[in-house]
Amino acid sequence: MKLVLKHRRMRKIAGILLIAAAIAGCESGAARGGQAAGEPLATGAGPGPASPAVQLDAAVRRQVAEALAQALTEHYVYEEIGREMAEAIRNKLQEGAYDGIRSPVEFADALQADLREISRDGHLGVRYEPMPPAPGAAPDGPAPRAAEPGGPAPGSPVPRAAVPGPAVPLPRDAGPMAPGLTAPEPDGPAKPIGPAPKAPLAPAPRAAGPDAAALPDVRILDGNIGYMAVNAMPPSESAMRAIAAAFALLNGTDALILDLRGNTGGSPAVVGLIEGYLSEGSPYTTNTVHWRNGDRPERLRTADVGDLAYGSRKPVYVLTSPATFSAAEQLSYDLQAFKRATIVGETTGGGSHTSNIGPVPLGHGFVANIPTGYLINAVTGTNWEGTGVRPDVEVPAEEALAAAWSLAARTLAESAPDPAARAGLELLAEAKLSGEPDLEFAALEGEYAPVQGGGPGMPAAIRREDGALRIRMRAGSFVRDAALVHAGGNRYTLDGYPSGFSCAFVKREDGIRLLVSDAGRLTVLGKPGR
Repeated sequence: MKLVLKHRRMRKIAGILLIAAAIAGCESGAARGGQAAGEPLATGAGPGPASPAVQLDAAVRRQVAEALAQALTEHYVYEEIGREMAEAIRNKLQEGAYDGIRSPVEFADALQADLREISRDGHLGVRYEPMPPAPGAAPDGPAPRAAEPGGPAPGSPVPRAAVPGPAVPLPRDAGPMAPGLTAPEPDGPAKPIGPAPKAPLAPAPRAAGPDAAALPDVRILDGNIGYMAVNAMPPSESAMRAIAAAFALLNGTDALILDLRGNTGGSPAVVGLIEGYLSEGSPYTTNTVHWRNGDRPERLRTADVGDLAYGSRKPVYVLTSPATFSAAEQLSYDLQAFKRATIVGETTGGGSHTSNIGPVPLGHGFVANIPTGYLINAVTGTNWEGTGVRPDVEVPAEEALAAAWSLAARTLAESAPDPAARAGLELLAEAKLSGEPDLEFAALEGEYAPVQGGGPGMPAAIRREDGALRIRMRAGSFVRDAALVHAGGNRYTLDGYPSGFSCAFVKREDGIRLLVSDAGRLTVLGKPGR
């Protein structure tokens, strides 16, 4: 027993150190002025005098359009659609549809719009990214990059050596393919696909970096419900260690909310890592990627995190919005398909294609992202391309957190063994947690006393002072007197106190109930009705 307790204490200490390392990385990245993960890469020159506007001529437009048409024909995930798009671009060029366009950015936008009108593919894109001209470059813009010595030619498949971890080809006798897919970031090159590495087991401050900022908010909500905002999933060691740190912190919570409302994609390796934490037992296949360019299909699998897993039994809720895209959709889709999570929010963006080639240079500073593969999920036999991930509980994205929080509290209340804990969770599920308050200050003022079955607690007084509510209650030998700060709906936090100190008001037939969260412990107080 002593060894078990010691092991648990060491895991908690490791989790705390990991969180500290991740935060240190965020701060050091910010101090360096680093770019936040998930933001589009800046194009053109940096601060300084503005460079003269580039004007396109017919020759440049023709060269770029032809390079794009050729790349689509050779690489686009569906050969027939690739040829159709190539023909459409050539026809528009011949008809003079682009003749009036002299701005490179407008030309890229026009080409992209024409491609998406046919393909409806959110990963297919054209952008203008001028680079400083290399020595000897033509004056009309940089030419397509040449192949590096010993490296692949532009637009050719990414070599397997670049994959973080070995690829997992399907055996030739594996039988029918199961569906599944992951995608590149919509505004950047595809990420190599391969199995996620084992989860980090020990803190390593050296691995912290600006990618840790992809998880800007990890905390424990009232009711012992974990919350993790995953804004991006870059394929870096620092991002993966930040995820490990987050799960270490939230390991003891009773339910988990994953917020993907602002996540536009990233690495399938990170998806597999998160899915590994939400599973138990041996890793398993979630999706299979099928490539246009002749590569054998590849399996995407969950990571092996061992006894660090959050588990497969605790309730999990995933928040989504129309901005949720690509690899973030893969995570949502997989967890829904495997019945591991409840999706709350709005239908996602609908981008499931992926690519195993880098961004394709078209010349003169133009670059194309061309998907070359599609996913098939192991459960559904299909994917979310063009349809998005439909939520199990549909609410506006801005209300998704409150809705999931209430759902989690209600679910936990149903299985709570302790009557006092059940009473607190039931009241939390009933409380309005978002939007404007619907209870007037006058109705909330007064003396509150512990109610039967509501857990041990001290009386509290709510009064109005200078137009704001204040709470006064005894906490041991100390009297807590603080202003209440509106936190959404009829819930308030205590001014000057950290997370974990809050209160929520609920109107019942026999009066007002006050749910107090004091360092995470819920207590129910009551005030008789007038």
